[in-house]
Amino acid sequence: MRAMILLGLLAGLTGCVDGPPYFYAERITGRSFVPLDETVGVHPNQTVLLDPANPFAGEWIGAETRWEIEASGDPVAAFYSWATLLATIATGEHQYYAALNLQRIFDGGRADAEDLPAVRDLAIAGYQAVLDSFPESVTFNAAGTVAFGLATPAYQGIVALGGAPQGGWSLVTTADGGLVAVKTSDAPVPEEVQ
Repeated sequence: MRAMILLGLLAGLTGCVDGPPYFYAERITGRSFVPLDETVGVHPNQTVLLDPANPFAGEWIGAETRWEIEASGDPVAAFYSWATLLATIATGEHQYYAALNLQRIFDGGRADAEDLPAVRDLAIAGYQAVLDSFPESVTFNAAGTVAFGLATPAYQGIVALGGAPQGGWSLVTTADGGLVAVKTSDAPVPEEVQ
């Protein structure tokens, strides 16, 4: 009887731990992406949770698991992971990585030819959602120590896909020669111009 109780406790405890990353990767690695609708993976759309091709629908994706899936290099798996997280916990980081993986799907031709224009449009819309809904969002380097803003790479992602950022955003050069996206429509007008 004690053995049965111990086994039951162990089974219950192991259900709380992230599954091994290969379990997810084996389930969806190498698949082609088929967009469920014209705003899947773009905040505030949540249809990814109903997508029969989404292996993460109804599953918990742990903090480490999302990065393991991202590191696996499969953009379809990574898209579903980030888009599922975005639908359940809306953050700029989740939106950015969903858009980034849509761009990788497009660039890698990981969808049928007739779906590629829609994938491109979804990636642009996802990046634009970062600018519109999460302009102050950050992510961290691989060590998890240095934060960097996501507005600039989102802006650059839109441009790389042939889109035009909306909402008064511009790229400006910093004093050290870097580029940063700023929302110029919100910038104060100098007094001499008024």
